[in-house]
Amino acid sequence: DDDDDDVNDLTRNWKITHTLHVVNFKLSRTPRAMFASTSNQTMMIRANKTAARSSSSSSSSSRIQNKVTFRKRQQLSKNNATSSEFSSRVIDSSFHLKREKEASVAATTTTTTKASNNNNNKRQNVIAKAGGGSIAEDTSGIPESERFDMSEGTNKKRWGMVFALFVAFVLCNLDKVNMSVAIVPMAKSFGWTATQKGLVASAFFWGYAFTQIPGGWLSSKYGGKAVLFYGVILWSLGTLIAPWCATLGMAPLLASRFLVGLGEGVAPSAATGILAKTIPPSQRSKAVTATFGGLDVGSLLGLLIAPPIILFLGGWQAVFYLFGFLGFAWGAWWWLGFANDKSVDMKETAAETAKAAGGLNIPWGKFAKSKEFWALMVAHFTWNYFSYGLLAWLPSFLSSALNVSLAKSSFLSILPYLSTVAVTTLVAPITDSLENKNGFSRTDVRKLSQTLCFGGGAVALSTVGFIVSKTPAAAVTNTTIVMVMSALAFCFGMGAWVRTGLFCGHQDLSPKYASIMLGVTNTAAAIGSLLSTFFIGYFMEVTNGSWAWSLFYPIAILQVASALIFSALWKSTPIDFDA
Repeated sequence: DDDDDDVNDLTRNWKITHTLHVVNFKLSRTPRAMFASTSNQTMMIRANKTAARSSSSSSSSSRIQNKVTFRKRQQLSKNNATSSEFSSRVIDSSFHLKREKEASVAATTTTTTKASNNNNNKRQNVIAKAGGGSIAEDTSGIPESERFDMSEGTNKKRWGMVFALFVAFVLCNLDKVNMSVAIVPMAKSFGWTATQKGLVASAFFWGYAFTQIPGGWLSSKYGGKAVLFYGVILWSLGTLIAPWCATLGMAPLLASRFLVGLGEGVAPSAATGILAKTIPPSQRSKAVTATFGGLDVGSLLGLLIAPPIILFLGGWQAVFYLFGFLGFAWGAWWWLGFANDKSVDMKETAAETAKAAGGLNIPWGKFAKSKEFWALMVAHFTWNYFSYGLLAWLPSFLSSALNVSLAKSSFLSILPYLSTVAVTTLVAPITDSLENKNGFSRTDVRKLSQTLCFGGGAVALSTVGFIVSKTPAAAVTNTTIVMVMSALAFCFGMGAWVRTGLFCGHQDLSPKYASIMLGVTNTAAAIGSLLSTFFIGYFMEVTNGSWAWSLFYPIAILQVASALIFSALWKSTPIDFDA
C-alpha cells in the first residue's frame, strides 16, 4: 500500500510540472504586461509546493526503483528458466536429427554395397572370348583393366601381334606396288598395248572392291584373326602364280591379279576387327597407327627394292616369287603365334556371350541412321580419292609439268612416302599424350587428326596448284621443283594423321561391328579410287591439260568439305546398334 501511495504522489508531481509548462506557453502568447504580477505570484506558489513534494518524491522514487529492480530480477529468472527449457529441447532435437542422419547414411551404405555387389557379379561373369566371334559393345561399365589382361607378359604378346599386323600390311602394299614396277619389262616382253597395261593394273582394284563388305561380314562373324590369315594366303598365292599365268595369256594373268585384290580386300576389315577386340581403348591410337603404317612402309619399300630385284635377281619374275614366298612365311608365323591365342582378347560378360550366340544380324538400317557412320563414309571416300589419285598420276605430273626425267621421277615419287613414314612415328605418341595426359576427349583427338590430315593436305595441294598454274613447263627451275616437292611432302606427311582419325573411328563406334562398318566405308573408298583415276583424266581434257584444275584444286576442295563434315558430325561415343 505504501508503494502505491508513493506512485500516486509521483504522478501528481508530474501533473503539476506539466501544468506549469502549459501556463508558461500560454503566457508567452499573450501581452506580458497584463499578466506579469499575477503569473509571478502563481509561479512562486506552485514552485513552493513542488519543492515541498520533491523531498518526499525522492525517497519514494528510490523505493519504487528497488521494487522495479526486484521485479526485473524475477522476470530474468523466469527467462532463464524458459531459456534452459528451450536449450534442452534444442539438444533433444539435435540428438534426434543425428540419429536420423546416421540411419540415412546406413541406408545409403547398404544401397552402395548392393550396387557394388552387382558390379562385382558382372565382373565375375566376364569370360574370355577368342578372336573367332563378334563381341558386343562394352556397356557393362567394367573398367578397361578388367576387360583386358594388362599384365606385362600379355602386353608383350599384344604388341607382338601388332607388329605382325604391321608386317602383313607391309606385304600388302609390296604385292600392290610390285606390278607397278614389273609392268614395264613385262609389257616389253609380251608386247602389251597401253589398253592391256591398263587392264592389268585395274584387275587388282576390281577384286579389292569385291571383298570389302563380305570381308567385314566374315570378320564380324568368325573373327578377324582367321579371316586375315586366309586373306594373306590368298593374295600371296595370286602373287606367286603371276609369272606362270602371264605365260598362259592375258586372261589368266588378270585372274591372278583379281585373286590378289580379293585377298587384300579383306585385310583392312579383318585387322580392324582384331584391333577392336584385342587392344584397350587407351592404346588404340598407337596400335592403329602402327598397323596401318605398314601400308606406307610397304609402298616405300616396294619402290626401293623392286627395281634391284628385277635387275639383279632373275628378272621381273623374281619379284613375284620373293614377295609370294614372304606371304606364306608370314601365314605360318601368324597361325602358330597369334591366330589361336586368346590371352590378348577382350573379355565379355555372360550376357554378351548369350547375345552373340543368337547369331549375327547386321543392323544396316541403324548404320544408315548414324551420322557418325556417314562421317566415316565421306572421310574414307575422300582419303582414297586423294591417295590413289596422286599415286596414279604423280609420276605423269612430274614428267609433263616439271620436265623431270623418268629415272628422276621415280626417285622424287618416293619422297612423299618418306614424309608419311616419318610423321607416322610422331602421330601416335602425340595423340596418346593429348588423350591420356592433356585432357583431350577421344572425340577431340579424332576431329583434330582428321582436320590436320585434310586441312593440311588442302593447303599444300592448293599451293602446288598455284605454283603450277603460274609456271609453264618451259619456265620450271630447280627452285620450282624444290617448292613443289616440299609442298607434296608436307601434304603426305599430314596424311599420316588419318591413322588416328578415320581409321580409329570404326572401333570407337562399335567393337562388335567395326569390321563390317570398315568393309562398307572401304567399298565407298574403293569407288573413290576408281573415280579419281577417271575424273582426273577427264578434267585434263576439259581444262586443256591444266594440272591445277584437274588434279590439285578438286582434291583440295573435296578435302576441305570432308573435314568440315567430319567435324560437324563426329562423336567417339560408342553406339549400341543392337538396342
